[in-house]
Amino acid sequence: MSQTSIPPEADEQRSSSAISLQNEALVWSLAPTEAYQPAPIDISVCRAVQLELEPLRWNNYELLPASVKLTNTGETVILSARWDSEQCPSLEGGPLEGRYLFSQLHFHWGLSALDGSEHTIDGYRLPLELHVIHFAERFGDQDTAQASPGGVLCLVYFFNLKSNPNRFVEPVVEALERILLPESYTKLEPFPLIDLFHAFTDEYFLYWGCTRNGPQVTPLLWLLSRTQEPLDFRQLKQFNRLLDRRMRPRYSLQPSDTARPSKGRHLFHVNPRTPMSVSTLRIEPPEKFAQTRWLVDRQPIDWSSPDACRQYVRLVREELAKKKQPPLDEDEVQCLEGGSN
Repeated sequence: MSQTSIPPEADEQRSSSAISLQNEALVWSLAPTEAYQPAPIDISVCRAVQLELEPLRWNNYELLPASVKLTNTGETVILSARWDSEQCPSLEGGPLEGRYLFSQLHFHWGLSALDGSEHTIDGYRLPLELHVIHFAERFGDQDTAQASPGGVLCLVYFFNLKSNPNRFVEPVVEALERILLPESYTKLEPFPLIDLFHAFTDEYFLYWGCTRNGPQVTPLLWLLSRTQEPLDFRQLKQFNRLLDRRMRPRYSLQPSDTARPSKGRHLFHVNPRTPMSVSTLRIEPPEKFAQTRWLVDRQPIDWSSPDACRQYVRLVREELAKKKQPPLDEDEVQCLEGGSN
């Protein structure tokens, strides 16, 4: 009697899928308790537990909205958008149960570049933090969804300072001039929202936590990208010009420290590309900057190596030396070509 063998690749895929489903169930089993613990928290890769999940699926984020609105609420800057069709941006897969629809995105900044982000990274804050809010489609709307753990999803992106401006975020930065006063808004030329951030399927942190606004408590599932977005100092300072409801420059007064996750609380590092990560956030820029990377970002350096700093200095010197060399004139080029014959 013949037997049908299962190809090793299919067996591995089936095993990986089973593990992902088990881990998804683990994540949701924590929701009833950990979703009501305070957020934001301090993020550190050394405290995170590695977790394998199905890749996230990003739907319709490249679609052009019919309209884009930017509002100064007096508390933050909110960007909302409307699409003519029912195919609005959404997320599926990963730890998510069903489809999550885009709701809005908003920014958090501080008085200086040292205290802008709500989360801390190994105890330190970054200049700017972006929250992209989604709600579970099964609830119908965000107001209904935010009463239940897992009803609302918050994607988090951190911004770091670079010497060159971020051309993708520039439309928002330019529009801030028109909404300096609280409760003011402006319309933007429509653009794909994914321009402001980036899609990720792996290398992100996950935890449960809630935010409080007076008596209202909103349990959230937080997904934080390890890849940072850039902006320059001028772009950052435009946020500081916005006024709050008391007609004073608006910025977040962050506490001196953000609480570490309490004992027994879970912080997951989802789908890491390597068994051991040295830094909490990645140095490499998003792929959309692949053609315009900065000098520090395009060096092929293994930053986990003890010799990384020496490698970096040597490569920077070589790069600067190339820029100082005058270009060859036509006679020199012809001479070189003739000498090679």
